[in-house]
Amino acid sequence: MRKHLILALGLVLASAAVATPAQADDDLRSTIRDEISKWSEAKDDNTFKVHWKNGLRLDSKNVKMKIGGRIQIDHYFVDDDDYVARGGVGGDAAFESGVHLRRMRLYNAGTLYGHVEWKLQMDFADPNDPGLADGYIGLVNMDDCLGCLMPNIRVGHFKPAIGLEQLTSSKYTTFIERSSVTNTFAPGRRYAVMAHDVFRGGQLGYRASYFSSDTSFDDDGELEFDNGYGVAARIWYTPWYDCECSCRRLHIGVGAYTLEDITSVSFQDDGLIRTGTDPNLISTGALAADGAFVWNVELALVYGPWSIQAEYFSADVDTTVGSDPTFTGWYVQASYWLTGECRSYKKGVFSRTSPCCNFLDNDCCCMGGFELAARYETIDLVDGAVNGGEMTNWVIGLNWHLNPNARIQLNYMNVGVENGAFDEDITALAVRWQVDW
Repeated sequence: MRKHLILALGLVLASAAVATPAQADDDLRSTIRDEISKWSEAKDDNTFKVHWKNGLRLDSKNVKMKIGGRIQIDHYFVDDDDYVARGGVGGDAAFESGVHLRRMRLYNAGTLYGHVEWKLQMDFADPNDPGLADGYIGLVNMDDCLGCLMPNIRVGHFKPAIGLEQLTSSKYTTFIERSSVTNTFAPGRRYAVMAHDVFRGGQLGYRASYFSSDTSFDDDGELEFDNGYGVAARIWYTPWYDCECSCRRLHIGVGAYTLEDITSVSFQDDGLIRTGTDPNLISTGALAADGAFVWNVELALVYGPWSIQAEYFSADVDTTVGSDPTFTGWYVQASYWLTGECRSYKKGVFSRTSPCCNFLDNDCCCMGGFELAARYETIDLVDGAVNGGEMTNWVIGLNWHLNPNARIQLNYMNVGVENGAFDEDITALAVRWQVDW
């Protein structure tokens, strides 16, 4: 194409030698414009356009890619560094004041030729032992060719389908840590296969997955279903979905998962503090069981700067010895944007909220966005012969959004535990510095 451009310029210059100066100038400008236009239209389909959209993006006709990551650094100031957990590891597990590199992730994700997706996300919070967060391949956007009911398919390592708070990225959660209820009952990342889709412009959606109960490979580098498997499903609907105003949303969701062919199951949590040796404050221990069924209900409302979110979980365990216990937990939280923004919601989860103006913009007058929040939760792991303890937590938080990709969070938390003769309250102040891209 460059040869054509050079040849055209040569011909124009040659003709200019025998044309009038005015005519030569007009012909030269016209030819240059035509050749540049033709060259621009004939660019290779694999030429990438590099741009920023809350992360580095590389887009071509056939490939769309994003390179991103996040860094979250937490400071904890605990009221009692000598706190000893009942039944803690080694008998002296404790929470401590200190600094914790909570997450340091890098990822690459995108789509190939419109119908194949991928994502690889690694966590380097422990530089001596990097871990896999997400790693999957999927087939997407097949409904135009295979029918409107054809779902998207995903295979790899990711979160099974249950829990509004669990499926909302840690980049966008209202508090520094997810609730203890979510951590106790919602399964973390597993090796799985999933079918999922959304309808009516994101107003309705579902996820259904089959996953391994195991979370890591064995010494031979194989993942075996020695301790059973799970099946999970979630469906959500947004009956109040004002397309003209994204600041009004009503979300309703239900989810459930079952564990089958297992030999044991346990439910536990170490509270909201992530420094020290993180002892389990409540725990059922390993219960001999051949199955378990967990279900939950989700509710969320966004109305201008206000938002409310709540979930309820219940777990029924089919034990092989004794009676079958049931464990429950719920939380409710509310937040208010002091600077007038609203919490962003997209396709069944909460997403990135951008402040109205960025820190020190507008001639150094803007201070970013401020969000005030509070949460209360309770968990009951006591039923029949099982005494896993009860926990009640509350948190008050202030989020300072400096810009769409950076925020500072301040949480004051109280963790109350009753476990047999053990009765303890722990309070802590936590600060998180976060950048994501």
